[in-house]
Amino acid sequence: MTFIEAAPRCTTTRPLTGRGRVPLDAVFPGAETSAFSAPKEAVPGPDAADRTRCPGELPSRPQCDALVPWTGLLADAFVPASGVRRLVEGYLLTMPKQAGNQAPPESSAGTKVVTFSLVDLAAGDPRGLVAYLDAAFTTCAKASPSRVAGVAARIGTVPSEYGAGSAEVVLLRRGPHLVWATLDGSGWHPGEQQKALAVLVARLL
Repeated sequence: MTFIEAAPRCTTTRPLTGRGRVPLDAVFPGAETSAFSAPKEAVPGPDAADRTRCPGELPSRPQCDALVPWTGLLADAFVPASGVRRLVEGYLLTMPKQAGNQAPPESSAGTKVVTFSLVDLAAGDPRGLVAYLDAAFTTCAKASPSRVAGVAARIGTVPSEYGAGSAEVVLLRRGPHLVWATLDGSGWHPGEQQKALAVLVARLL
């Protein structure tokens, strides 16, 4: 009988154990038609410390043709490559009721979308994720330093995926917690994006 080695368990996905829950109503009060992700987190699996079984590293340079944060890595590869202790990903979407009669409805006028990721950094950030993200936001989104709700931030823009001219991308950090978010869609009114970001700071950082 040929022995078949079990697949390495580099990442485990489980229900949230800490911050990471962002209620839809907190970002989009009174949303008419909406969608949102179920809260969960990805953490290092039982084999994560074995670098021969769970290899991986961040790209040498940002992959600007990929999605934010421009690593080109899915969650199960990103966690061991970045060395983070926890990754939470989520999205919140709202659009007018009449959007369902349009194609594609999510790109209709009035749509607003927030996608976000939260990571808990390992002590000392040994894989250099902070430096990678700083470079990626500068290179791929022309981001510049700013502040959001009292927290240091980098803010830039990328092409919209929801029918707007562009989407705002934001990188936030407080202590060992790091958040990046994309605010997309054509339905934002003046001041609404700042309020949405303040909610992310309060709920995630």
